[in-house]
Amino acid sequence: MAMCIDDGLLSSYLDGELGEPYKSQVEEHLSYCTACQSRLEKLKKLDAIIKGVGPSDEELTSRQEQTLSILEKKCFSNKKISFWRKKLEVSIPSMVTAAAGIIVVFIGSFALFGSSSSNTSDIMPSFSAQAGSENVHLVSTKEQGLDAYSLEEIMKYLDSKGYNVDISIKGLKPIE
Repeated sequence: MAMCIDDGLLSSYLDGELGEPYKSQVEEHLSYCTACQSRLEKLKKLDAIIKGVGPSDEELTSRQEQTLSILEKKCFSNKKISFWRKKLEVSIPSMVTAAAGIIVVFIGSFALFGSSSSNTSDIMPSFSAQAGSENVHLVSTKEQGLDAYSLEEIMKYLDSKGYNVDISIKGLKPIE
């Protein structure tokens, strides 16, 4: 019993893709093997069905011409468009990045170059951070906290500085 031809080789034979010596060997096998002959007939019928379902060569050619003409009109038109009429497509992330860059440049130039006019003191207050013995005042030489002072001494001190202090004591019941 001889070995039969597989479907891939039969399909290649049907499509005319086999060269010699394989083509002659397949034809010789088909001359005496009825099983392979019936499989080849089934493949021929399947091929005819597939070719019948798809578009014809004329339809493919006309559709290809239509597609190419549309592409030519859209992409390769010779009409020159003015610079002011061109569409400018910019994505949102690039717009946000550009705006942030402009803000950084503006703030950086303001901080770097500044302005010597008197109007800038209204916007950004200025101060002098020079520390020296003339602008450093010693508050106390004693190393004691507020616990060392009586309430009366604290009140007199605050009164001398111009503070108006109201004192309320929690937890005491008024005398009736």
